[in-house]
Amino acid sequence: MASSFPLPFKSLRTIRGAGDRPFVIGAMFTAGYLNQAARLATSCERFGLPYELHEVPAVHSSISTHGSDDLSFTKANFIHHMLRTHKKPVLYLDADCEFSAPPDLLTELVQSHCDFAIYNWFADEYTDMFKPVEILAEDSTLIKGRYFRFAGSVDWYSTTQLMCSGLAQFYRNSLAARTLLRRWHKTIMDYPGTADDQCLDFTYNNLGRFSWRCWFLKTRWLPKAYARIAFWIYANPVINHPEYPTKNDQFARVKDPSGRRKQFYWKLIPKLQVTPVIPRDRIVDTREGLLCKVVDGQVVPVERTEEKFWI
Repeated sequence: MASSFPLPFKSLRTIRGAGDRPFVIGAMFTAGYLNQAARLATSCERFGLPYELHEVPAVHSSISTHGSDDLSFTKANFIHHMLRTHKKPVLYLDADCEFSAPPDLLTELVQSHCDFAIYNWFADEYTDMFKPVEILAEDSTLIKGRYFRFAGSVDWYSTTQLMCSGLAQFYRNSLAARTLLRRWHKTIMDYPGTADDQCLDFTYNNLGRFSWRCWFLKTRWLPKAYARIAFWIYANPVINHPEYPTKNDQFARVKDPSGRRKQFYWKLIPKLQVTPVIPRDRIVDTREGLLCKVVDGQVVPVERTEEKFWI
């Protein structure tokens, strides 16, 4: 029941590490993600970050369509458990993330009394994604992991509407942050079969100006570097998701039966005029720093780019 939130959280085992920071890293993982959790733990150790990674029998079905109906394993309930246990700010990470550099921004978020921080696609002026393409060399060998092409973007802009990428989320141990978690959890419960990222969008975009607890919510939008996914080949990662996300069309859409509340209020989100850093009709040779095009079935260099790439 939402009224009993937070629900008791109990994991199968915990992997911990100490560190002198004013926050703690938290993640859930299932047995199938043990190697990824170990990689995350190693990266936390490398930068002296305190962490607590919990093995669970299954994540909630809002995280994976193969997950459990047990609401104690939602991200919202887990993050609230971490806040209540540690009584300090929590950075939630998906277990298949890792740290590639010291996360200095997190200390600044703590010092500024930020309640909630997450990557927001709408608040980023350049979101171009790239996917790898396999090229057949002249000697008939297949070249992998070198060439990339444009694969999509979010060309709308708003700093008040949220379209989140929930792999990295920061929460202060405040009433406002805990209220947001409670409402997010309730949205997940009210709309079974939906993805938790979409539920968080819906929750945040419908907080309402008369909800004083959430009105006091101090929000910051994380830069790409702190939620970097492999398709952003031009973003130097601090928190990295080195694998490409698996496309999952099995989640239902968050849809209010009354039609009054929406996941996004598109009238408040103007179209963004984007000047791509990398032309969208080019193939990128990340090894040689070249922009190419296909001529008669062959990849032909057109110009050099000064962009750096992290593959």
